[in-house]
Amino acid sequence: MKSHIGVILTAFLSAVASGAVFLIALHRQFALVEVAASLATAMQVYFLSSSIGDRLESKSGPNRLRFVTSLAVLAALVAYFFVTKWLQH
Repeated sequence: MKSHIGVILTAFLSAVASGAVFLIALHRQFALVEVAASLATAMQVYFLSSSIGDRLESKSGPNRLRFVTSLAVLAALVAYFFVTKWLQH
């Protein structure tokens, strides 16, 4: 049960971070990062709702593949933002 809460919290924080990257990219006018961040935010919200659904269905454990994919998408998005920022200056 505690592992579900940890995965839900991580998915929530990943969704918030993806949304923050979107807003920062919007402010700095990085068009391709905005598109990538909006798609990543949608994926993160899907992963969050799936994690909550797993908890409500009382599954034995959280889906590790979904958890790792959520973190990988966030890491790729942040790396893409920083590379784009570095190339702009």
